Amino acid sequence: MRTIKAFAVAALLATSAGAAMASPFQVDSSVQVLDEARYATVLTVNPSEARSLAIDVDTASLQQKIKNNPALARTVQDQGFQIDQIVGLDANGVDSAAITLYAL
Repeated sequence: MRTIKAFAVAALLATSAGAAMASPFQVDSSVQVLDEARYATVLTVNPSEARSLAIDVDTASLQQKIKNNPALARTVQDQGFQIDQIVGLDANGVDSAAITLYAL
C-alpha cells in the first residue's frame, strides 16, 4: 500500500511540475509565419506574462523577424508600440492574418 501511495505522490509531483513550467498562453510560436504577414494585433502583457511567453519563443529572433518585414513593423508602430517591446507571438502557422503579438 505504501508503494502505491509513493508512486501516486511521485506522479502527482511530476504532473504539477510540468504544468508549472508550461506557459499559460496557448501559443503556437511559428516565427516563420511573420515572413509573409502584413498585419498583426498587438496586445499588452505584464512582466509575469512576458516571462511566460519567453518560454515559447526566442524574443530576439521574433523582434528581428518583425524588423525584416517592413509592413509588419509599420503595423506594430501604428498601434503605438516599438519593435523592442514585442515579447511574444500567437500564430496558427496557416493563416497569416490571424497573428497576435504581445508587447511589454
